Amino acid sequence: MADIDKHIGFSVFRLILMLVSVTGNSLILYIVMKNPKLRITSANLLLAQLSLANLVLGIAAGTRGISTILFEQSGTKAFNGWLCLVLGSPTVLGIHLSQTTMAAIALDRFLCVVFPVLYRRSETFEFAFVRFLVCLGYSLLGTFGSYIGVPFDDSHKVRVCSTSAVITVWYSNYWFFFASIFTVFIYVAYIAIYILFTRQTNSSYGKSSSQRTLFVTMTAVLASYLFFWCIPNLLNASFKIIPVSSVIKGYVGILVGVCSNISSAINIFIYSWKHPEIRKYLKRVFVGGQSSVVFPVSAVHPSHLVSLPRTRHGDLIINA
Repeated sequence: MADIDKHIGFSVFRLILMLVSVTGNSLILYIVMKNPKLRITSANLLLAQLSLANLVLGIAAGTRGISTILFEQSGTKAFNGWLCLVLGSPTVLGIHLSQTTMAAIALDRFLCVVFPVLYRRSETFEFAFVRFLVCLGYSLLGTFGSYIGVPFDDSHKVRVCSTSAVITVWYSNYWFFFASIFTVFIYVAYIAIYILFTRQTNSSYGKSSSQRTLFVTMTAVLASYLFFWCIPNLLNASFKIIPVSSVIKGYVGILVGVCSNISSAINIFIYSWKHPEIRKYLKRVFVGGQSSVVFPVSAVHPSHLVSLPRTRHGDLIINA
């Protein structure tokens, strides 16, 4: 694993992930925030929030790729612990924001299925913004917490430049519970939501065409989430029970980070595949064409009607 992580090809792979992730997730953010039709839907704003988390993870992939190339060029074999922690902070922040957003999506789907009236009332941009601030605030606290107890001097060296090799015991325990509790909550919530969703009648709001599309999209995201988050973190969590060296923990930390980077790059393909509205706008971005938004027709008061002058043509009176 050490040789693979230091190989130039692996660093180039990370840079490719950064390019795909930053480009793709920036497009998703642009499309959702630019189009009122997409922006008024709470779930679409959560997808945009998830894209922001993936954008951060994409930047993290590039940071790791560039730093590894520089370390190899300089022949560095022992790394400053604080520097590795700083380089890993974008990954830690992106994972926190991704996890909290996935939990928020689970709550969003639950409200949509069980309390549709309350869900419609809360479907405002102001509520979505407050929800984003809560997720971002917790993510920043979780990220800055990794610095507590870490010595910021050059005497603290590690053999593998990863966050897992640097963090203290208390933060390692926090990460274990954070990853486990959020993962269990998200999957238990979605299983319960799926059961409630299948039992609803076709006329229910939760089974409308737009909500059905969002449900299918999130199911595909969860499948990706299983392979690129749950399995690597299950391996990482097992080392809380099985004692292993800090070097192995560092390699597993690298694996968790890389899998998170891969997950951040493939979500744009999931949205293009399963979300018809986003797919439509993505086609317009790449292929071209004028975007059109259908606005609802408001009722017109009779006093606002303008009488057009009429002219006589033969026996017919027509409006000029």
